[in-house]
Amino acid sequence: MFLFTRMLLLKKQLVPTLIWLLMPLILTVVVVQWGNAAARDAQIPIAIVDEDHSELSRAFIQELQQMDLLTIQLMGKQKALYALEKNQLDSVFIIKRNFEKELRNNKRNQLIEAYSTNRSYFYFAVKENISSLAQRKATQAKAAHEVKNLLNKYDSDIEWSFDEIVAQGQQREERYELLTVDFSYYNENESSSPTEKTNLLTSWGIWAFFTLISTFYLFDWVIKESNHPVVVRWLQSKISYITYFFSTLAVYLLIMLVIDILTYRIIETQFIWSEVLVMLVFRLTCVALALFVAVHLKQVLSYYFITPILALLLALLGGVFIPMERFFAKWPIMSELSPVYALLQWDVSLVWSVFIVLICMYVYRKESNRFA
Repeated sequence: MFLFTRMLLLKKQLVPTLIWLLMPLILTVVVVQWGNAAARDAQIPIAIVDEDHSELSRAFIQELQQMDLLTIQLMGKQKALYALEKNQLDSVFIIKRNFEKELRNNKRNQLIEAYSTNRSYFYFAVKENISSLAQRKATQAKAAHEVKNLLNKYDSDIEWSFDEIVAQGQQREERYELLTVDFSYYNENESSSPTEKTNLLTSWGIWAFFTLISTFYLFDWVIKESNHPVVVRWLQSKISYITYFFSTLAVYLLIMLVIDILTYRIIETQFIWSEVLVMLVFRLTCVALALFVAVHLKQVLSYYFITPILALLLALLGGVFIPMERFFAKWPIMSELSPVYALLQWDVSLVWSVFIVLICMYVYRKESNRFA
């Protein structure tokens, strides 16, 4: 009987309901794909021509490929210059023959040849990055020569090859930071790092924002059905209104949780139960917020006006659009203002967990008294 009644009410709202249910997943995938495409378009296309084909030149190219802002294509010289003429590349860099041999002999002049056009807008910036990397390789080679000379000068029993000395030097570079800079503002005790990672505009932040909006709009049935003229018939019905209310809520919640698990499987490569639990708690929090707002409003238009503002505010406080780490580091209690922040940290918020329980008790009591 309940399912039949529910399906009758959903018949005219089936398409909008499906759209709101699937909206967080679809928009998250679309926004993430768009962001990745924009990031790829923002990269600088250059060509590297390796005429030396040595181990050192290949290692040099591999380090260049790790630079995020560069899209590196390995080509032959003629093909690369042709692509440059057609403005398909920003610039071309040629690793000349004897690159490794010259470095091993402590010679570092004219090792790389560069080509550009009047439309190579990023040429100088790219050239500086490549020159810096080449200079570091040359410095490592020079250091290796100095060590070899010292070993020969003092007749040392240690026999290290050129490659072993360079490898030892690279290990020391990775192990010890030669230069670190900490800074802080006046009257601040805590130092700050410019490389501090944030959760700004992550896929889960985007999903959280759209989930808040979709959950709010999915629960407009609370206002619509409580204000419908036939609602007084619950006084003569075998099923109480509170049973119908929470049964409907359970159906919506079950469908949402299934879609949330599907979303997690699509976005994440590994299935971690603790993260799924955090995700489900966040969904329960969204539902509790939607119920709390819906039971206090009588007009659907007011509900449609207030809930997007509330969703945007919670997303902002959760650090979806602006970094909040420094703010929360100074006032940790403020991190409990939004359930979004707990989701981005993959943590269950005790405050919002208690909020879920209190809202369920409050809504049960309030709706039970409607037709008592």
